Formats: sequence, C-alpha cells, structure tokens
Amino acid sequence: MSIILAALDSMGTAESVLQTALRVGEMTGSEVEAVHVTTGHGPSPALLADRAGVTLRQRAGPVGSELLRAIDAPEVLAAVIGAGASTDGTRLNGATASHIAEHASKPVVLVPPEFVAPKAFHRLLLPLEGTEMSSQPVIEGLLPLLGADVEIIVVHVFTEATQPRMLDHPGRDLEMLGSEFLSRHFPHEVQIEMRSGPVGVRVAEVAREHGADMVILSWSQDSSPGRARVVREAVATSALPILLLPAGPRE
Repeated sequence: MSIILAALDSMGTAESVLQTALRVGEMTGSEVEAVHVTTGHGPSPALLADRAGVTLRQRAGPVGSELLRAIDAPEVLAAVIGAGASTDGTRLNGATASHIAEHASKPVVLVPPEFVAPKAFHRLLLPLEGTEMSSQPVIEGLLPLLGADVEIIVVHVFTEATQPRMLDHPGRDLEMLGSEFLSRHFPHEVQIEMRSGPVGVRVAEVAREHGADMVILSWSQDSSPGRARVVREAVATSALPILLLPAGPRE
C-alpha cells in the first residue's frame, strides 16, 4: 500500500494541505495519512484530520528532520506540505518548506496557503524545457504517480538556448515536434502547447488558459543563488500546488 503523507502544521495551512493530499491520493490510488510535529505552539490539527477520516501521527523533535524521517518511510509515495510566505514574499521559504523540498527523497507537493482544492484533480500541467535531456527526468518521475484518469497538458517551452535553429516555419514545425514528443512518451494524451520565451511566464499563461489543477516540475534540489530559477518563480507566483520531482539521486 502506498501513502500520500500530508504534513500538517498549526499555522493555518493545514486545511489546504490536507484537501490537496486527499486529491493527490485519489489521483495516485494511494491512502492518505497525516503527520504533525508538535512544537508546543499553536493548536493541534487532530480534529481536522479526524473530520476527514485521516490517520494523524504526532511526532516530537526538530520539525525538518522529523518530517524527512516520516517521508523516508518506504510506503510513502509523496508528501504534501504548505508553502507559506517567507519574509521576502516568496513561497519556497528558508524554513520548513525549503528544507523539505531540498532534502526529501520523494516527490513533494507545495501548496499555496490560499489554495482551495477542487473535488478532483483533472488537469495536470507538465512544463518541459525543450530538450530530451531535460524532459526525461520529469517523465520518469511522473509516470509512477499517475493512477487515475487525468488529463496531462504538456507545455513545451523553448528558450533562446533550447529552441531548434533550423525551423522553416516555427509555428508549424514546433507543433510537429510536440506531436512527435507526445506519441513517444504520452501516446494517450492529446493536449500540448508549444511556447517560446521565459519558462515561468509561459507556464503561468498556460495554467490560466487551461484551468490546470496542479503544476509539475523537475528540479535539482539546489536552491542556491543562480540555481532553480524556474522553480523559484513558479513557487513564488503560482496559485496552484506545485509537484516537485527530484531530478535524480543526491550525492
């Protein structure tokens, strides 16, 4: 049995996190459990979990290390955690959300505090950066998570560095590249958008146009200066949950 683990805090994001975890559980065909690391401050989310019929496991100790230990359990498929605002207004903050996203061995869903989960996740937005090398880790990380009938909207964003040089008719040729990509990796999916320009801006545009429920991104788990620009932009501005797929094993 696989488990989606909802990390519930006492800061007002627990409802959004729990409801998102329930939707992810339905999408992946997994059970949902909750974990709360007690710090001695704020109310316990026990009543919230009880109303949702979700088992809540309480832990004590340093929040970051205790959550990572819970996420590392072999039955956990992915974790869901609130992406609270930091002092500079971004959501991939330097506290718990950032620590978990950077060190978790499993996919992590970051949930904006204002997000209201729909009754089900029907549309997943999958941004890719225009190269086979950058796309492959996303595909490999995503396929094990798809257990329900969801629509994948692939937005293939070409930047100045990745756009093919030899295009006679860019619009038509990009569409052909997109069709080839889908037939190879997602033969049952039909939605694809081909865009060029800044990745973060184009992702937000397509999410609004198609009414996406969640955005999926692969990342290196390195948020040091100059790294993870797309992830930072997406998490800081997105009104949707962001599913972060670790790009590969960490050294």
